[in-house]
Formats: sequence, structure tokens, C-alpha cells
Amino acid sequence: MATSPKQPQFPNIPPRRTGDAHGKVQIIKKSKFPWPIFILIVGAALIAGILYFLPRGPHVRNLPVGAQVPQQPVPGQVQLTNMKIEASPIGGALYLSGVLHNAGNTAINGVQVQAQFIGADGAPVATQTRPVEALLSGTNYQDLTQSPIQPDQYRPILIYFEHTPPAWNHQLPALTVTMVTGTKP
Repeated sequence: MATSPKQPQFPNIPPRRTGDAHGKVQIIKKSKFPWPIFILIVGAALIAGILYFLPRGPHVRNLPVGAQVPQQPVPGQVQLTNMKIEASPIGGALYLSGVLHNAGNTAINGVQVQAQFIGADGAPVATQTRPVEALLSGTNYQDLTQSPIQPDQYRPILIYFEHTPPAWNHQLPALTVTMVTGTKP
């Protein structure tokens, strides 16, 4: 049998290590670029951009000059007359009926009054704020927005109070007009 003096060649076989050879320690190179600061600056720029493009609240408009403001109704143009107490079928409720006169030059489509109930000793016991409604017939009433009171017009009205204070002296409460709304006639 003949042997060939050539040894077989195997490609890419790493050479054997000896017992003294250890793995080499590789040093990781640190970048000199300040990445954390860069990320903070980019993040702040993104937040500022988002805040800049977010919708803003409504813009405050300039108020119109005196000549442009339509004339508004005032409590002085509302005159309440012939006020009287009407019995209510419900225990603690109270109706006040009377006549409302529009003494102004704008149509009235809403009136609110404040009633101050007085006790037996003459001191105020309670205060209630209620809307004024147009009286149609009996205890049928209609909101003033559905039938505005024109200038220099009279209209029967009704004011309903659900609860009256127990210490009330059962006299007509003191009425103060607190709000009036209107439209142009």
C-alpha cells in the first residue's frame, strides 16, 4: 500500500490554540458625540412644535362701538301691576298673578324676578328667583319666548313658586326684576 506524502488540505480551519493562549480583550470605543443631550434637544423641539400647531382657544373679539350695540331691554322698562296671590292646588306651592307692562321700546321675550318672602317679624325669611310666564287662561301659561311682549303692550302674567317658606307671613312677597331679555320689534 502506498501512502501519499501530501497531506490533505482543508480550507478555513482555524489553527489550534495552545494551552497558554487566552481570548483577547477588546476595548469598546466610546463615541465622543453627546447623544443624551442631542436626544433631549430633539425631544424639546418636537414638543414645542406640537404645542405651536395645536388649536388655540377662541379669539377675543373687539366689542362693537356704542353705535353698533342694539338697544337692550332694562329692568326699568318692565312694570308689574295688580299683583295678587293665587291659591295653588299643591300644598306648599304659590302662584302670583298680575299684569306686565312693557314700557320700553324693545320687545321682551324673557323676564326673571326675585321674590323676597317676609316673616311675621318683618325680617326676610327666604328669597327665590323665578321666570315670569304669560298667562293664557286660568292656570294655563306660556313661555314669553313663544309670545314676546311688544313695546307699550300689557300682558297678564303668572309666576309659579314650588315651595314657600313655612315662616312666611302669607303677604305678597317683595318682587325685584333681576333679568330682562328682548328682541327688536
